[in-house]
Amino acid sequence: MKVKDIMSRPIIAEDEETLVTKIAGDMEELGIGSVVITKEGKPAGIITERDIALKVLRKNRRASEIKAKEIMSAPLVTIEPEASMEEACKFAARKRIKRLPVVENDVLVGIVSIRDMLTRKPEYVREFYF
Repeated sequence: MKVKDIMSRPIIAEDEETLVTKIAGDMEELGIGSVVITKEGKPAGIITERDIALKVLRKNRRASEIKAKEIMSAPLVTIEPEASMEEACKFAARKRIKRLPVVENDVLVGIVSIRDMLTRKPEYVREFYF
């Protein structure tokens, strides 16, 4: 099974100049836990709920004054849609990340999460937790 077979799409992306309040609102409205951040239309970083909690709330900063580029995790770690699920699982475990944006020819085409992988192949749990 390949990454393209299990990835979620469409993927939500926001520009690096977008305010964190808008990103958080979009995440709530869409029921998602992360947003890929773009620079000049190309994937550049990612913001997760954890980024907002630790980099904004925990530091008592005003989300209405902070741009995505200030708190995004970068450089963005990505995988290609033709990669196998096993490759994606090992790669995510090695990089210690929970969400892998899927990029083809510099274009964001989807995202695959640990949950996506473990739902289909529970035996991969050993990669992440042992």
